[in-house]
Amino acid sequence: MSGPSDGQRLLLTVLIAAWLIAFGYAFFTFASTLPQGDGFVRGMNRVTGYLGWQGIAGMISIAVFSVGRRWSKGTAVRRMSVVPIMVAILHIAIITGIIVWARASG
Repeated sequence: MSGPSDGQRLLLTVLIAAWLIAFGYAFFTFASTLPQGDGFVRGMNRVTGYLGWQGIAGMISIAVFSVGRRWSKGTAVRRMSVVPIMVAILHIAIITGIIVWARASG
């Protein structure tokens, strides 16, 4: 089995860069968006913007994971391609835990 082509290396590099941009922009959007609305839903636009960009980053992380599987087992590239999807899974677990905790305490 030959190693990945230059096109696959470029694709993985572009996907990782896109994931980093989307992941970072989610935090920037949350911090820079002014809260709108009244009462209970005030500021919900900040949360939806954040979760929207995290969703985009999560979809890109699936692509990074699948492209990274083309490298041989044990290589650093293959191990690093797992990082974005693990961050997405951890993010989902934390949000789910917060929701469950809020419902249980309340």
